[in-house]
Amino acid sequence: MVCLRVRAGALICTAALVLTGCAPDDSISQIRGFLAAESGPDDVLPPGVADATSDPESSRFVGEHAGVSYFLTKHIDPASGAPGYCLLISNPSEGAASSCGSDVNATRLWVSSSATGSARVVVADDIIPDGWTKLGDFLIVNPEE
Repeated sequence: MVCLRVRAGALICTAALVLTGCAPDDSISQIRGFLAAESGPDDVLPPGVADATSDPESSRFVGEHAGVSYFLTKHIDPASGAPGYCLLISNPSEGAASSCGSDVNATRLWVSSSATGSARVVVADDIIPDGWTKLGDFLIVNPEE
C-alpha cells in the first residue's frame, strides 16, 4: 500500500512539473502550430510590409482590428543564424512596422509605432491591459497606443 502511495505521489508530482514547465512556453507552441498551418490568400504580406530578415513565404495573417492587419513570419537571425519570428503590422493608410526575435524570446516579442499602434505576444495567463484587445491565442493589440 505504501508503495502505491509513493508511486501515485511521484506521478502527481511529475504531472505537475510537466504542466507548470510547459505553461510559459504556451505561446511558443501556439506560434509554431500557427505558422505550420497551410497558408491561404489572406496570409500574403501587403507590399512594403516585409522585414529584411523575415521569411515572407512563411507569413500568416493573425487578424485585423480597427483597420490594422497583423502578421507573423519565421525569421533567421543574420548574426547568429538562430531561428525566430517576426511580428509585422500594417496600417494601409499610415504605414507598417515590424519586430523580430529569437525562438527563445518569442514571448517577449513586441512591436510599436505611431503609424500602426502596438502588438505583443502573450502567454495564456498574462493579464490583458486596459485598452488592449486579444487577437487570436497569443497576440494582444492596441492600434491607439
